[in-house]
Amino acid sequence: MKRTCLLVILIAASLGLAQAPPAQKKPLDEIQVLALLACGVPSQRLAMLVNEQGISFEPTEDYLTALKNVGAKDVLLRAVRVAKRTKAEALSAEAAAKREQVRNHLLRGVELGQKKLYAEAEQEFRAAIRLQPDSAYWHTSLGVALDKKGDVDGAIAEYRTAIHLQPDLDAARYDLGSALERKGDLEGAIAEYRTMIRLQPDYALGHTLLGFALDKKGDLDGAIAEYRTMIRLQPDLAWAHFSLGGALYKKGDLDGAIAECRTAIRLQPDDVKAHNNLGIALKDKGDLAGAIAEYRTALRLQPDYAPAHNNLGLALKGKGDLDGAIAEYRTALRLQPDYAPAHNNLGLALQDKGELDGAIAEFRTHIRLQPDDAPAHNNLGITLYKKGDLDGAIAEYQTVLRLQPDNANTHNLFGFALQDKGDLDGAIAEYRTGIRLQPDNAGGHVLLGLALERKGDRRAALEELRAAYLLDPKNSATAEQYERLLREVNR
Repeated sequence: MKRTCLLVILIAASLGLAQAPPAQKKPLDEIQVLALLACGVPSQRLAMLVNEQGISFEPTEDYLTALKNVGAKDVLLRAVRVAKRTKAEALSAEAAAKREQVRNHLLRGVELGQKKLYAEAEQEFRAAIRLQPDSAYWHTSLGVALDKKGDVDGAIAEYRTAIHLQPDLDAARYDLGSALERKGDLEGAIAEYRTMIRLQPDYALGHTLLGFALDKKGDLDGAIAEYRTMIRLQPDLAWAHFSLGGALYKKGDLDGAIAECRTAIRLQPDDVKAHNNLGIALKDKGDLAGAIAEYRTALRLQPDYAPAHNNLGLALKGKGDLDGAIAEYRTALRLQPDYAPAHNNLGLALQDKGELDGAIAEFRTHIRLQPDDAPAHNNLGITLYKKGDLDGAIAEYQTVLRLQPDNANTHNLFGFALQDKGDLDGAIAEYRTGIRLQPDNAGGHVLLGLALERKGDRRAALEELRAAYLLDPKNSATAEQYERLLREVNR
């Protein structure tokens, strides 16, 4: 929900109107109907609320036109026209004047917030609090303005005050959880979302937020459980299926991920990200044609969506269309020059084409954007090695091993470069480390065996080549090396 919409609802609720959930059964004010519609409540659902609760105003033709202009469907317009009217409760002159002052401060605050004048909005909300200090809504509104201004600590303090005043105010807990997440306090955010659910077990938004937070924490089983609860509560919510599909994909359940993405697309056929994610899962399943079709659908819906161009490039490369892949990567980078994955993928494609200088440039750009991306450093090292720049390659491999000390493949690559530099002892040490990290890697045993043979330790070399042969007996090159050395040792 957009924060500006949230503030409008808070204003409507705190001025004596019915809060968004209909439990209070108070008639709906004209501001609340507009606010709920503007915040994305479907016309059919809002029409049900109007029929259940009635309204406390006379809907003029101008008002109905305003509703239509912000997206009201005929079902809602008909409901408002025939709704039961309840006369608004009379207030004393003093109470009415105070209410009007508060309303003006809050509406000005929302308007200033929409214009991103957060410091000025803060002053309006503080003025409202001076008039009505025990309103949890105003403290929440002030917290949002402080949050937007960059004062996250101040915002958190206001959200906590709001919760102290009204423990069941979901808006305050939502904003507090969000602020805590941005502060890096994921456990604190999860605690707030769990409280929301404890207070309202069937509150779909609470399960959604908790699912997202658990997903971010890496607790995929917990996230999946929350997404499934959300779907039980709202089966036709497309993005709930989308979120569940994403978590299942991370768990390695490709079939489950594909099914959820397809459900999301059935519910919302123009969901670009759902088509893109379905393509990713299909590609991982080996269905390149299906993946390409989904990426092309995503791009038909949104031609400037860089991730889909990048992913289409990967699928085309998998089909052997290297030129088509390069074209897609370049399109992605034209649309989003700082999209690091496309730089890396373009580098790999150019490397395959033999355009090493172009590949090196792309890997360096990727690393500039993401300095701690170990695979990019590894790719750059391999390309520099192919160019004959051993020192450059060694430097990149050392960076990879600083970032990922347990990367067995890079230990082997590092050893190979050291061996070419004439440092046989250094190479042997790297090969041994690679084998310790990945004992079943036949290639690592071959590299160590050949290095030991060059060192003159033929029996130790034979043991390594024998280990490689036992791990990969169908590899003719390994078998040939092992049998050759076996004959020479046994002469």
